[in-house]
Amino acid sequence: MATPFGGGVARWGTVCGAVVGGAMALGYCFGRTKSEEKEKREKAYAKVQEMIREFERDFSSIQCRDIIHLNLLDPADQKKFEELNLRKKCSQIVAKCAESARRLVQEK
Repeated sequence: MATPFGGGVARWGTVCGAVVGGAMALGYCFGRTKSEEKEKREKAYAKVQEMIREFERDFSSIQCRDIIHLNLLDPADQKKFEELNLRKKCSQIVAKCAESARRLVQEK
């Protein structure tokens, strides 16, 4: 399900997949199941907004292309991504975002 999140959603360079995944996890834990559950929606929004604020503080942007400074739709930049071992950097970003989401879930 999360396979296309990489590269800012299918290499498009938009919102970092770690942010998307974190938002999904928080939505699962705090989100509503009925449209009239407005309090649940507001709590889920607040949790995701807090996660995004932390992410932006740590990485200056939530946009993949701004974080890695490459266009992953370009084969040459895909090669640079591998040469620069940015997969490791991205793994660290995912881990940090997952930890943030985990902490936010525990705060209830």
